[in-house]
Amino acid sequence: MDTPGLPVKPTRLPEGVRFRDVETALEGAVSQGRALTRFLPQGYATPTWVHLELGEDREVTLVVRPMLGRAEIVEGRVEGP
Repeated sequence: MDTPGLPVKPTRLPEGVRFRDVETALEGAVSQGRALTRFLPQGYATPTWVHLELGEDREVTLVVRPMLGRAEIVEGRVEGP
């Protein structure tokens, strides 16, 4: 995968883990292609919910907290606004 200009190297998800969709406050739900989350120098970030399937019976959400510029993993599906 060619990603010039990215500060981190792209990696593959572990076997059995797949993206279901990504929700952002700017784009809504994206299930194909790319979704953009912006992290600003002041520490803010675009509100983002990354929904991951872990096998057939488990789902987790990576929640990007906008005012903290941090993310946390929450069991189950957490919907955006």
